[in-house]
Amino acid sequence: MSRRVGGVLAARHGWCRSDEVIRFAVPCTRSSIRFDVNGLSWEGRAGGGSVAAGVGRVATAVEDMVSASSDHDNRLPPPKVVCFGPGPQAQIMQARPAEDADARFTWVLTSHRLALLAEVPPPTEEAEDSGDSIWQKARKFGVGVRDFSRDVVDILQDKKLGEYPPNEPIPVAPVAVRAEFPVQQVRAVNRTNRKLPGGYAPRKVFALRVELADGSGLDVLSPTEENVARLEAMAFGRQ
Repeated sequence: MSRRVGGVLAARHGWCRSDEVIRFAVPCTRSSIRFDVNGLSWEGRAGGGSVAAGVGRVATAVEDMVSASSDHDNRLPPPKVVCFGPGPQAQIMQARPAEDADARFTWVLTSHRLALLAEVPPPTEEAEDSGDSIWQKARKFGVGVRDFSRDVVDILQDKKLGEYPPNEPIPVAPVAVRAEFPVQQVRAVNRTNRKLPGGYAPRKVFALRVELADGSGLDVLSPTEENVARLEAMAFGRQ
């Protein structure tokens, strides 16, 4: 079976309404979603403290000095998104993904709603083929976050047409809704800055903040202000 296409196309094909416009989509994995929520760890587990509350503490300063003295190349790239809120009961925590490291998620903002979608895994027998199976090759190819727009460009440039039989529909991954917030629950969308914990490079990043009615929300991160400005324009339908 050919590799199934996910991301924006999967959301458009299996979830969107006919009159719904996708503003932007952020493909991610469980490891690229982090949490700045009181009572939760950075990874989203119970018992942690707010990252924002602890950034100025002495322990963080010590960590910064250790990180600064280490090889820059060994530091982690920033996560794709950070969920923030006053506590585990915040609205945004409805979207906390399950502990499935292999799951592929997409945060989608549309004209109607904000949602976290998960690609439905393929049937088990696909994963039981030999090490040279197409599915396993696709998983190796897709480690980390897939850039859906780049996949589409590659397909249009004939770089990946060999993966799909001619005269047959390209297989699209079905999606399941992990959380969904109507647009009426989105209180604000604006640009902000965020400082990440030690161990990341860069630590100071730009973000597009999608804030829900209770003050919790989602920061979509980018190392450049230009990218966030473009995301903001897309969120408001200007691009």
